[in-house]
Amino acid sequence: MPYKSLEIEDNEGHSGQFGVRDRNRTTGRSEEVKAMIIMNFGRAILWCLILIVALGSAVVPDAVSAEEETKNRPKIGLVLGGGGAKGAAHIGVLQVLEELRIPVDYIAGTSMGAIVGALYASGLSPEKIEAVLTAVDWDDIFSGDPDRQDIDFRRKKEDYQILSRLTLGLKDGKIQMPKGLVKDQKVNVLFETLMLHAAEIDDFDRLPIPYRAVAADLETGEMVVLKNGRLADAARASMSVPGAFPPVEVNGRLLIDGGIVRNVPVDIAREMGADIIIAIDVGKPLRTREEIGGALSVLGQMLDIMLKKNVEEQIASLGPDDVYINPELGDLDSGDFTRAVEGARMGEKAAREHIKSLKRYAVPESEYEAFLGRQRRDRVTEVKIASLQVEVEGESGISPEVVKSRLTMEEGETVDIEELEKNAGYVYGTGDFERVDLLMKGQGDGYDLVMKAKEKSWGPNYLRFGMALESDFEGWSRYNLLVDYTRRWINHLGAEWKTRVDIGSPSGIYSEFYQPLRKDRLFFISPYAQWEQRPVDVFEDNDRVAQYRVSGYELGIDLGIQPEMYGEARVGLLYGSYKASTRIGHFALPDDRVERGGIVIRGGIDQLDNVNFPNKGYYARIEALAALESLGTDINYNKVEGAVLGVFTFKKQTVLLSVEAASHIGRDLPFYDQVELGGFLSLSGFRQDQLRGQSMAIGRLVTYHKIGESFFGDLYLGGSLESGNVWQEDFDFDDLVYAGSIFLGYDTILGPLYLGLGLNDEDRAAGYLYLGRTF
Repeated sequence: MPYKSLEIEDNEGHSGQFGVRDRNRTTGRSEEVKAMIIMNFGRAILWCLILIVALGSAVVPDAVSAEEETKNRPKIGLVLGGGGAKGAAHIGVLQVLEELRIPVDYIAGTSMGAIVGALYASGLSPEKIEAVLTAVDWDDIFSGDPDRQDIDFRRKKEDYQILSRLTLGLKDGKIQMPKGLVKDQKVNVLFETLMLHAAEIDDFDRLPIPYRAVAADLETGEMVVLKNGRLADAARASMSVPGAFPPVEVNGRLLIDGGIVRNVPVDIAREMGADIIIAIDVGKPLRTREEIGGALSVLGQMLDIMLKKNVEEQIASLGPDDVYINPELGDLDSGDFTRAVEGARMGEKAAREHIKSLKRYAVPESEYEAFLGRQRRDRVTEVKIASLQVEVEGESGISPEVVKSRLTMEEGETVDIEELEKNAGYVYGTGDFERVDLLMKGQGDGYDLVMKAKEKSWGPNYLRFGMALESDFEGWSRYNLLVDYTRRWINHLGAEWKTRVDIGSPSGIYSEFYQPLRKDRLFFISPYAQWEQRPVDVFEDNDRVAQYRVSGYELGIDLGIQPEMYGEARVGLLYGSYKASTRIGHFALPDDRVERGGIVIRGGIDQLDNVNFPNKGYYARIEALAALESLGTDINYNKVEGAVLGVFTFKKQTVLLSVEAASHIGRDLPFYDQVELGGFLSLSGFRQDQLRGQSMAIGRLVTYHKIGESFFGDLYLGGSLESGNVWQEDFDFDDLVYAGSIFLGYDTILGPLYLGLGLNDEDRAAGYLYLGRTF
């Protein structure tokens, strides 16, 4: 059909042309109405489109402008310098930055700056970082070892053998030492649990704030910028102070503290893309001659000199728009971790002094809220274990199944962070591992947990030394040197062979083979042999009138049970032969040679936190011997002895209570196995082992508190009240001796050293110089 153009004017006087059908050249009113409807419908659509565009233009330009504003504002790079505990000042600076609404786009840190930077970059607020770091018991963390109550009982027993705390390795015929003076196990686990919320991020650009940690390669001295891997490892490697902490292996490289190559890594932040640098340098001026004290002070000055040059170069690179903050830290030093709150306030004060410069980089509240929304993360405080695996890295063939038997958590359980840390401590407490890591990966609503235990690089054969000495300041003294050699993991169940040599008084050699019978090491069998020679003094009143020597050998085999870390119980057979000979004076010995064979039962529980100067815990032991002619003894007799000890601390004052007793059952004890008392804290005022007889009992109340501390040990002031006696027959508690002492104690690497004065109610007094354990 033909179409023609029809012009129609709308209600507003607008006209338009529409195509309409021509029917026999006739046009009706209906056609005009149709045209009007079509035109109005079209205009309605047009206005809707205009309205949509208008509304869109009202929203989109704002979104674009916000994006442009973020894109166009200068990118802020936060540089956190190293300095040990002085790095707590970084927390105060962060608090001021958040108060001023200054977003951080990049973080580069070294040493403690890497720790604080990692926590902030991974999403924790400055307040949470401060709360976490100030709640940490740093003295306990830097002790390295798990709580003594949780370590393997065989390792606990070594504490009573006057051994020093230093353990050397014997490998390939060479003596080897640990790579750090401070055991870092607790430090490692602390950082791993603090950063658990970022466990699945292995690219540090994917953190809420892109992050870099600076370390140094121990082999080449090169700077290593860590930008991927495990966040906890990166931060930990950056603070591995050479000599103090062992190096951390990352990607096949041994890494140490990055401060020696870049203590304030300005250039690293610029390489990340920062336009503006906010650099916090927690270094202090070099000490003056008058301020330099002993060897440790000299060492600290040397390290500061080494750091000073690379710090000055980085500071010189700062431009006029950058902000450099160097807090005044007073006497706050690198090791003052217990003063973290004070350090944070010093950092806050320094940042407020630069508010004018910092305010230039503040952003509107809405933009800063968006930044916080991207940055904030919650700490993970509990973990559901989807799967649990144990991996052992090393050459000794330590069984992962044996290691796993130490754990108290299982798949499917939900455990808190403290439980994770304790289980890592149970494994580390076996004494076989250099570090025990917790590796986690999210799996559904839980985590796949891998406990990775790395064997000691200087094991599994260990050498330890010890020393003890006594003097009464009246011409009597004795000493003892000890060498202990232990071969561990002789087979897949964890057998070990221990040999101990004593030189001095007493002297001898002891060798034991310990063979667990199951993977969980609950049951064991232990054959042993020993030879010993010891002097025995004979007194009349307070005078030493004679001395004889007892020497001989003993063979035995025990079957035992060791329930986890608490203690052990044994039952066994023994046979020995002993000879006595007079050395000084005249003393009639009933026999010059005797044989002893019998059944012995031993048991012990040890939950003390420290054997030198304990603060809490308890200890108990019991031993019973039945010497039988049928097993080779010359004289049938029975002997029982035991002790119970408990320790309590009220504020700074520690109180130790103990009771000890021994006696015969039936026939008298032979001269070579009589009981003894006398000496420091053993009826003080008497000479060492001055009282001998058939029965003995003693109760002690010992109290002490710490009056000083140093890098080498802590100093204590204490005293004791004691009551007991030795009887030639049975106990007679109407005939008790009362005694007491005052002493200074020093907890050294060789053991506790005491200088004391003792007095008893029999008018006996004695001075004591004593190196060794007494409780």
